[in-house]
Amino acid sequence: MAQADPCYHVPPPAFFSNTALPLLHAAVDEQVCREMRRAEGGCVHLTVSTAARDSAVDYVAVTAHWGAIRPGSRQGASESRRKRAVLWVRGLSQESTAEERQRELREQVSLWLSRTCLQPGFLVSGSCLSLEQAVRTEGYTHLPCFAHCLDSLVTSFLCHHQSVQIILGTVRAICSHFHGSARARQLLTQLQRQCGLPAPQPFWELSDHWVSAFHLMEWLVGQQRPLREYEEEHQLGKAGSALSAVFWSLMNSLVTLLRPFQVAVQEASTARASLSQVLPQLRFLHIFVEQVPQHLEEQGGVEVGAAVRLAKGLALQLTTDRQLNELFHREEFVLATLLDPRFKGRIEAILPTGADIDHWKQVLVYKVKEIMVSEHPLPPSPSPHGPQTTRAGATLSGGGVRSLGAEGRGRKEPARRSGSGSLLLGQKERGLLEQLESVGLLASKRSGASLATESHLASIIVKKYLRENETIGAQEDPLVYWEKRQEVWPALARLATVYVSCPPTGAFSGSVCASLGSPALVQHNTPLPVGTIERLLFLKTNLENFPNYTAPPLLFPQKDLAEGEQASEADLCLTV
Repeated sequence: MAQADPCYHVPPPAFFSNTALPLLHAAVDEQVCREMRRAEGGCVHLTVSTAARDSAVDYVAVTAHWGAIRPGSRQGASESRRKRAVLWVRGLSQESTAEERQRELREQVSLWLSRTCLQPGFLVSGSCLSLEQAVRTEGYTHLPCFAHCLDSLVTSFLCHHQSVQIILGTVRAICSHFHGSARARQLLTQLQRQCGLPAPQPFWELSDHWVSAFHLMEWLVGQQRPLREYEEEHQLGKAGSALSAVFWSLMNSLVTLLRPFQVAVQEASTARASLSQVLPQLRFLHIFVEQVPQHLEEQGGVEVGAAVRLAKGLALQLTTDRQLNELFHREEFVLATLLDPRFKGRIEAILPTGADIDHWKQVLVYKVKEIMVSEHPLPPSPSPHGPQTTRAGATLSGGGVRSLGAEGRGRKEPARRSGSGSLLLGQKERGLLEQLESVGLLASKRSGASLATESHLASIIVKKYLRENETIGAQEDPLVYWEKRQEVWPALARLATVYVSCPPTGAFSGSVCASLGSPALVQHNTPLPVGTIERLLFLKTNLENFPNYTAPPLLFPQKDLAEGEQASEADLCLTV
């Protein structure tokens, strides 16, 4: 559990009993709406996470993500073009049915989309199947959470190797020995100082998650000397007998194997992470597991054969993981990679051998053309039979990208033909050339030539972008690049902003749920009402993400506050 911030003061009980909290919630809610309406491309992405605070209530957090770039923008280099906000936090009774939860979530998502006049983008989530189905009905395309996929892979690997289980059991025994004895920790601290090592001891941080075990193993490898001296002088109990040369060698190899996966999860979970980095990181992991067995063999050491077997086991786990390897064939991930200037020139190395790169480039051209056509729609046909065809890009609204999902995966540009044979057979009064026009095979002054023109322009724009040599630094945000290109390639910049503004993980919504264990929510004599917790989590995160927002004055009835007591929105956003 997080340690209490000494500068934090829990708002007085009176703060929760009057109308100030609902008023502040409503004000911030409106501010979030205003910010979201500025989303470039008219699209907003969602992440969803759930957590159980007790045996009666499950909490659901829905967060929104979008890109905000402006031509000629004066945004500072340090100001993020990635925007995010909490849309909805709800405590749901564990007795409620899946249908009831889905209905409530659908209503909330639909309400936010209508209030902000935005179109659905991507839904990133890893373990909320019933809720994912509800959001998909509102037009969202589900993308698997990259961190969740890696967590599943590594957890499965750790569980299926007996030698790994022995190592983890010994690590837990060491943790238990020091966690339960202040005297043992004091003696270890003395040995650490004698060895010139830092004294922090993260024994209380061990949890069931593999990343927690990784960090503790990494720390133990660095503390090998003082731990060995401790065992010789004071005994480590059950763990002591396992601290052999084989144990230290295998644990060191295990840390080496897991480190790239831990870094990938960590980087993909940051506020600046983008969907575009998933495939490059995944390709790097494939290269790593292919090369690491040779590295371990060259390094030598005790039980090198066991270490190599672990490395090959991890390689097999990765190469046969269906969900992760499917990402290389998902349109959303491939286009996001192409639209990131850091990776566009390395797409052949990133995608699997034999991937049809030209196909993906054509898909990109088609997406750009859709936006261009939506910005300059064709004039309506004066035919007495009414319009018989649907213009390309009809799934776009207001210049924004409406259809981003898998339904467009691998599609070719649709031919502009009518599906009705009677149209061709029942037009004897019209000449053949006029009928060619009616099915989109001829462009006249009446029907316009925008489709062919914009297909050509879209192709030129994409080719210029892909051939451009200018790129950005490895740690720079691609949204800054597209902000500078917005006036040059407006349609491509709009499409790119939508794709690269999507987060690769549900870390943000997960952090909202993680706040359920914070001191501000648990350090009360009486449990806080569910509605109060919902508002506090909503306010805490959104006030942090919009630091320039000034809330309206909060009015507290004097009878509710003791003399000298004060409560403000600042009390809410420190360590809730």
